[in-house]
Amino acid sequence: MASRGIGLLLLLPVCAQALTPLDDSSLSSINGQDGLTVDLESAVGISAENLAWQTDQGIQDQEALTHFRDVSWQGDGGPLQSRFTLDVGSNGAVPMLAMTYAWQPGVYRIGGFTLETPSNQDYQSHSLGEMALYSSGTISLVNAGIFNTDANGYAQFDFDMTGDLIIRQGGAGTAELSFGNMAFANRFTSGAATGHQPGTGIVGVNSDGILIQADHTFTDFRFDLMYKENPVDFDRDGRSPMIHAGWTGGLTDARMKIMSGGVSYHQASGWDYLSSRSQGLLFRAAWDYDTDFGLVLGHADGDRTRLTLSDWKQMGGENPADPMLAMDVILDVLQNNVGPAGLCMGYGLAAGQPSQSQCTANGGEFIDTRVPVDDSAFALMLRNSHLHGYSSKMRVENPATSWSKDYNFGLILTLGKLDADMLIYPRGAFDSQDGLKMDINLVAQSPGYWAAANSAVPAERVAAASDWATNSHLLFADTSSNIGVGILHNDVLWQTRDMFIRIGEQDPVFSDMQTGIMLSSDTLARYYLRGLFGAGNLNELSSGTANVALWQFNLAASRYRFVMFPSAQTVVTPTGNQTLSTIGFEGFFDIDPSSYLTLAEVSAPGSSFNLYNVSGSLGWKEGNVVMKSGDQNSDGSASISIENQLLIGESVNFGNGAGDPLIGNLGFGNQNYGRIAFPGGIWHSEIVAKVP
Repeated sequence: MASRGIGLLLLLPVCAQALTPLDDSSLSSINGQDGLTVDLESAVGISAENLAWQTDQGIQDQEALTHFRDVSWQGDGGPLQSRFTLDVGSNGAVPMLAMTYAWQPGVYRIGGFTLETPSNQDYQSHSLGEMALYSSGTISLVNAGIFNTDANGYAQFDFDMTGDLIIRQGGAGTAELSFGNMAFANRFTSGAATGHQPGTGIVGVNSDGILIQADHTFTDFRFDLMYKENPVDFDRDGRSPMIHAGWTGGLTDARMKIMSGGVSYHQASGWDYLSSRSQGLLFRAAWDYDTDFGLVLGHADGDRTRLTLSDWKQMGGENPADPMLAMDVILDVLQNNVGPAGLCMGYGLAAGQPSQSQCTANGGEFIDTRVPVDDSAFALMLRNSHLHGYSSKMRVENPATSWSKDYNFGLILTLGKLDADMLIYPRGAFDSQDGLKMDINLVAQSPGYWAAANSAVPAERVAAASDWATNSHLLFADTSSNIGVGILHNDVLWQTRDMFIRIGEQDPVFSDMQTGIMLSSDTLARYYLRGLFGAGNLNELSSGTANVALWQFNLAASRYRFVMFPSAQTVVTPTGNQTLSTIGFEGFFDIDPSSYLTLAEVSAPGSSFNLYNVSGSLGWKEGNVVMKSGDQNSDGSASISIENQLLIGESVNFGNGAGDPLIGNLGFGNQNYGRIAFPGGIWHSEIVAKVP
């Protein structure tokens, strides 16, 4: 690593008496007279041509280098400046160490992010893209030593940062995606019930790795998603806002382990990914949501109207043994036609992964994950993850007019068992060396439900929903009456191959399509959803539900494009017209004949209405998503509207010629009633959701 122009000022204490015992109050406000202070100042900053992380050295088809190229740290609007302070003291019984690091506005750049393996050394000259983080902030830790896993939880932790994160897939002048006006704070607290006063937790190291844990934490993470088509160089001026997003409030019983170990490769029998693992990283996290936690979505400029999903509950009631959210995240590199043990869709296991033979022998669909021969990719995997919490209230507010309203409404998305394999290649579309390509297998399921619900044995069908509290559900709910309607006990499978994430790139084939943040593939996308369409009481979804139909929906596409871009919409309000910045969207699917939809009677699963062998083209144009507060609607109700032109069959044309007619077969049970076709058509679609 090469560094240049570093000026250090080391301020040592005048005498040992400066290291005096401190109480908790003193430790929380360290100054230069309380021990050791190190100031860093540099007019030109620090740089490194390359940083590399090597894993599985010397092991065939596993050895890899991860490269961070042209890394630099410079001041923003002035010299690079930071300060590190160190002090010792006591909480009255235990010796304590206090550390604080504060940095003035600076910019951290990565000029390239790629990998290198013996299977594919060409990726040395490729890159996933370039990144810059403008930031200033402070991080502090007071602990019984640097790391301590004592169950008493001595650690006091506080992190606060503001800035802008900007990403692009080329050099200066190429389009940029920004997480602008970003604010990120995290600290150990006493919990929402006491106003998040300073609290303690654990920051330690044991035989498993690094442990971070606290009974209560507070997190505030907010940003405006922004886009600029023609920037200068990591440009913060003149960006077009798209959406504001945030995660704010407390977590309870939060814990994270950062452990060594990556992929566990194919095994002959059942697979435990916590054994026989390669070198890599494993993040294990779990938590519950505190009473003040909320997810925020809204406008990124103008009135900044926003929606907050709040008052999070656990499906089935409080269960200390079952955190609302848990996930294991694995990071590694795969290469040369090898991979993990794969995923199983439809097997009844609530944890772990069966082998391929076990999966298929029990009626499951085995989903293998491999990179091609002589290729390599970063691997991001989820294992044994779940989300058993849901939002039971919604708040809409317009800061510009101080209008706000709370609703007893829940948008419920729980995930019973979530597993995923995501392969990330440093390769752009159309043979570009810069960009991001992905292969994804993602499975979120309600283990065992579908097989039991379709059983020929009535007793098994009746008991199919017994694990309702830990199953997957997608529901709209009136939480004042605790009634939800939607898809219960669902299984979801998403697969895509050769999916490129493209920032600001004009598609040479579809010249009439907007530029922005585009997802594209000319190979495969598959969206498969099955479950029970019905309604029920959120406190008991195993019985007494209104069962409408068992349904399966499989949409397979051989080619697709979907692009989001900044847009603007003029809306009529009681006080006059107002122009809002919104998310625009366009897209299409070329549907594969393996696509189908079935609806079956719950009491007789074999009696089903079938739409199958569906093929053709389906698209969206001039799409817009608009959120309005109640004072922007004449009826006083807040609303979200999604409007677009729905293109069908030969009317799907983005500069590449007409699409294919939309055609499918109709049937009931095993009877075919004939074919239905839509040669073409353009429908204006507007879906408006209001909560009175």
